[in-house]
Amino acid sequence: MKNDKEPIVQIDKISKIYKSGRSFFKDSEKKIIALNQISLQIHKGEIFGLVGESGSGKTTAGRLIVKLEEPTAGKIYIDNNEISQLKGKELKDFRSRVQMIFQDPYQSLNPQLSVYDTVSEPMTIHNIGNAETRQDVVWEAMRSVGLSPPDDFFYRFPHQMSGGQRQRVAIARAIILNPEFIVADEPTSMLDASISIQIFKILLEIQKKLNATLLFISHNLAAARYLCDRIAVIYRGNLVELGPGRDVIKNPKHPYTQALIDALPKYVHGNKFKRYGTLLKEEREGSENVGCPFFRRCKVAHRTKCSRERPSLNRENDSHSVSCFYS
Repeated sequence: MKNDKEPIVQIDKISKIYKSGRSFFKDSEKKIIALNQISLQIHKGEIFGLVGESGSGKTTAGRLIVKLEEPTAGKIYIDNNEISQLKGKELKDFRSRVQMIFQDPYQSLNPQLSVYDTVSEPMTIHNIGNAETRQDVVWEAMRSVGLSPPDDFFYRFPHQMSGGQRQRVAIARAIILNPEFIVADEPTSMLDASISIQIFKILLEIQKKLNATLLFISHNLAAARYLCDRIAVIYRGNLVELGPGRDVIKNPKHPYTQALIDALPKYVHGNKFKRYGTLLKEEREGSENVGCPFFRRCKVAHRTKCSRERPSLNRENDSHSVSCFYS
């Protein structure tokens, strides 16, 4: 089924390459490809999941979208406006419309600022309201993320709060300007399961209340299934599968997605858990820059074809695409 909603974010053949520094023993720089010509559209009002293991490039994608970093190649559009050239007032306006919730609530909050100063800071930067009206807005934002009564938290500092409470503060800060687009980068990876579920519910409520678009970045397919309308699976900087969240989880096409499903605890699946067994115990030899990026770890790969040819992202149907010769 096609999605007729207008895209708010368009990522067009984005690549990001880092260079490792020279050492005493090595004079040459090594290129590290974090993203390799990724193209995506994120539609207005949806929760879009970007899933992959650690080091897959998913966090880099989020940082590029919010302009914390610049791409090596390709373009990113927000509401059809290419963001690389934004400066001055246009850049400031962009900052108010696009916000990010970071992975680590211990590092993302300034330990010298109180909760009230932390949450109200974006309003101060963008000259919104006055001291009295800001207090009302901060109070409502904190209440909406479960910090109640808000007055009890206004003058606390990060070290006086639990990890879950700190992440709630980070979410309140991200939503204080009513952004159109929010990047949530592994927002529960440092929290236990019960607190994570509470944070997921808060994200769902906020997305509906603000009618915002949310990019949810995670290594956890179970969390993505719970939250996301669509899911993109990324492997070592390459997009390998894209489709409706339910389809990607229940009927994964790419061997890497199937391996991620296999890695989930069995209680997530229930008794009808199907094991795909697509992951090799040890990587086979092969080039990182030639052929399918998953070839060296893929049990079902054809040794000749997959080692020499790189599959493109092809549609399985109107809404589900996969980058594999044998899906």
